[in-house]
Amino acid sequence: MALSLCCPCRHPQMKPLGDRILNHDKASREGRNEAGPGKLEVGSEVVYIRSNRVVQDHTVGPAEIVISSGKIVDVLPKKKRDRPSGEKVYSPIGGGERQQNCGVLLRGTGTALRSNPYIRNSCCILILELPGQAPLAAKHSTNGVLSPASQASRQAELLPMLKAGIPGFQCFLMATGVNDFAHVGLHDLHMAMNELQDTGCVLLFHSEQEPNQPMPVPEDATEYSTFLSSRPDTMEVEAILMIAELCLQYKIPCHVMNLSSAQALPIISDARQKGAPITVETTHHYLSLAAECIPPGGTYYKCCPPIREKRNQDMLWAALHETEIDMVVSAHTPCPLNLRDPTTEDFLKAKAGIASLQFGLPLFWTSAKSKGFSFHDLVQLMCKNPAILSRLEDRKGSLSPGMDADLVVWNPEAEFELNGDVILHKNKLTPYLGFQLCGTVFATLPLHVPDRLLLGPGPSNCPPRILSASGRQLIGHIHKEMIQVRATLGIQYAFQTKNPLTLAVSGTGHCAMEAALLNMVERGDKVLIAVNGFWGERATDIAKRLGAEVHQLVKNPGEYFTLEEIEKGLVQHAPLLLFITHGESSTGVVQPLDGLGEICHRNNCLLLVDAVASLGGAPVLMDQQGIDILYSGSQKVLSAPPGASPISFSNRARKKIYNRKTKPSSFYLDMEELAKYWGCDDDRRIYHHTAPINTFFCLREGLALLAEKGLENSWKLHKENSLYLCAGLQKLGLKLFVKEPEARLPTVNTVFVPEGYDWKEITEYIMKNHGIEVSGGLGVSAGKVLRIGLMGYNSTKFNVDRVLHALEDALQHCLKNKL
Repeated sequence: MALSLCCPCRHPQMKPLGDRILNHDKASREGRNEAGPGKLEVGSEVVYIRSNRVVQDHTVGPAEIVISSGKIVDVLPKKKRDRPSGEKVYSPIGGGERQQNCGVLLRGTGTALRSNPYIRNSCCILILELPGQAPLAAKHSTNGVLSPASQASRQAELLPMLKAGIPGFQCFLMATGVNDFAHVGLHDLHMAMNELQDTGCVLLFHSEQEPNQPMPVPEDATEYSTFLSSRPDTMEVEAILMIAELCLQYKIPCHVMNLSSAQALPIISDARQKGAPITVETTHHYLSLAAECIPPGGTYYKCCPPIREKRNQDMLWAALHETEIDMVVSAHTPCPLNLRDPTTEDFLKAKAGIASLQFGLPLFWTSAKSKGFSFHDLVQLMCKNPAILSRLEDRKGSLSPGMDADLVVWNPEAEFELNGDVILHKNKLTPYLGFQLCGTVFATLPLHVPDRLLLGPGPSNCPPRILSASGRQLIGHIHKEMIQVRATLGIQYAFQTKNPLTLAVSGTGHCAMEAALLNMVERGDKVLIAVNGFWGERATDIAKRLGAEVHQLVKNPGEYFTLEEIEKGLVQHAPLLLFITHGESSTGVVQPLDGLGEICHRNNCLLLVDAVASLGGAPVLMDQQGIDILYSGSQKVLSAPPGASPISFSNRARKKIYNRKTKPSSFYLDMEELAKYWGCDDDRRIYHHTAPINTFFCLREGLALLAEKGLENSWKLHKENSLYLCAGLQKLGLKLFVKEPEARLPTVNTVFVPEGYDWKEITEYIMKNHGIEVSGGLGVSAGKVLRIGLMGYNSTKFNVDRVLHALEDALQHCLKNKL
């Protein structure tokens, strides 16, 4: 039996390969000659991993990997070093000595090789959509999609985005059928590439474009050949020809994603010989599946570019042998379950996308080993080359001292049948069902989480009591003990309210914002939103999506609203609802709440207050101040993990909910249904969803700690520590962003980035050298301020001294006048 310990693989995104591939053995030897062996810090946990087959650049043999704090400290000849008593030895599969001594160690570039995922989650790649119409800031979402506004402004924003850390852009060359993924034309690419020359940026291409020739009239759409004829090789060939010509003209690194057609390979080879910095990948679908084997109606085989004939597949494998293809990655782009109709047999109507993220390593190895590929070839194609292209070669792709210890335990000889029981991803519809694969993955290296002081705008560090709660054994969400936990959370005390409709939403503070607006607003309702930072703009976006007639009351960042300004807006617009942020964490402003409820009710308006960043850190008295809807989050002053958010509705607000003309569009966030689940009216509880049990344990402890301290004491503590921090910042010569002292939010303090400094360089220096998180601005304050959070467990004078020392150090070592 042979076990393999592999470093995981990620998707290639960055630099061209060619002569830039490093010799990791040589590099590691040179590094040790200069700097000596890897350093072990006092008190750090040490993990040893032993294997008889450690794959290094030129050898496969026995060795022992020494790991500490998530990094490889040393690679030693096996059994040549005595381990001190008590140090931990990591067994590849947790078995006896025989199993520990028969593994293969490979290296990689990210999470588990069994997942072989795209690197988009660790290297933010934005989709270049120059024809888009939406404002840039509004479209930058978690899936890395970007749609700039006008052509001129879009072009002007490319370099600032690179400077902000975006290493590249993905381009679609034809309509995708997905609204968020617009495509670019030749003129757009010329403009962008002219702007991006000599920046080191890479352009990734989904390399298909509309064919120049007429398409055949579709025949039987249940036959795969009908779909294949609608996406001929020429669509890829013509697209790659255009990419190669642009790459040669501008000398900008270009990467061809998901190559399906081997007919395009001569174009890439020719461009490389002429000096084009172009790289190419293929994926498992095209190496493992063939068009001749796709059954009629088997729409779960549909992907774009399409799976082609067996002859084409053989040509791709030959190109891998000849190193004409740089890497093999997982094109895990399954269609969402809610959009795919599993019963349709029409290839032209079915949505495209194959789920395969979990099986990249065994899919490749099953075929590759029989075709003469070695462990070294696997490492080159799935680990080292993606690491170099991703600009991660200094951290990933090699088992060398100083590299990340991303390892996977696998057995390259073990076979298994791929069935629904072993699929971990939620979309289990895959053409690989029933495949007999080789290369069983057993485990990944234990999770390593760095110990950092979180002094950003949230989350904050958890105290031991809350960490202990998070590790408690699960109980049923409807067990009496769990009902008791929910009944004694302590939200009413924290909010200072007696409202019966008071509960915790199963989601983050943002989820509570959505729940508040979703339940209060119907199509056509007038909503007035007070905007003096990011969260007012976010509430505006949500309210508009709900069909509300939205009006904004706008104030300069760093300022709060007066009662006179609020009442003037109420009189002018006569809204049903006023939204206002108590603690605007993007700018560090606290909004006075006294009197707001009174003037809202005088004008027949409900008052909705966002207290995510302020609850427990600044006074908020729901009943006394006449607040109708109040919500917060768990990860700020309460110092609990995000995922459970307190929310409360007054009787006025509840009346509005129960007399809606239409039901809320979300069942999950419907307060009328949640009230039954939480027993807000009586002791009866009706099933609604499975609550995040351990998250509620943590929320309960966070609220309990707040109650034990007392609200007044907590407000006082946060105010004192904020004043202490502000005084220290001013002694360093820094200028506070919020001018009026009474307008400064005690939990999130904002200070101008000093002239001549790069905010990102400052925050990265503090993180790297002091282990402290300090954040840049958000929204209108982005690039202008540093945000320093002092919330809950983290709000101490000791932490203030630490961050002031770190800031002073950063200002001395970061380059001034760099910008």
